Amino acid sequence: MAQHVELAWALLCALAVSALLLILLLLRRRSRRHALEREAVPSQQRERGSAPVVRDSAALYGAVRDAEAKGNTDELPGLYLSLAHCRIEAGSTSDAEELLRKSIRGAGGPQHKEVHAQARLALGDLAHESGDLTTACEHWQIARGLFFELKRGREHEAVEMRMRRNGCPTDWVLTDF
Repeated sequence: MAQHVELAWALLCALAVSALLLILLLLRRRSRRHALEREAVPSQQRERGSAPVVRDSAALYGAVRDAEAKGNTDELPGLYLSLAHCRIEAGSTSDAEELLRKSIRGAGGPQHKEVHAQARLALGDLAHESGDLTTACEHWQIARGLFFELKRGREHEAVEMRMRRNGCPTDWVLTDF
């Protein structure tokens, strides 16, 4: 009888230790997800054709005018994106949306996928802030796909978590957008 009690006690202790380890692993995984959500999604790495992040809107307007005048279409998507971020910071979301759309239109080539993804992400955020969750989900879906193509795992995972947090479907494929 004493052996049965000792065996039961040992099994109970092993079960308690296993449960504790499981809880610790789940908490660690949860804190990792929260850390990823807090990270800035746009990569700090520059790719060919992207503009450096400049927060001086006057300088950006000048750079955009120069690039447009010279027909330098390779620089424009990144410049439009940076200028859109300045307009967002200034509270002018309608100007920012137009600049983000210009950035997307100019970022059609493979050398501009990073800029395209960042512009889609920003447009999705603006749509979400205005209460249009369907449009936000569509833009985030495209950004997520671009980050996947770029093999940017952290950014891809952060966008996917954003989509899940907001109730966006994460298993659909856009064919007519």
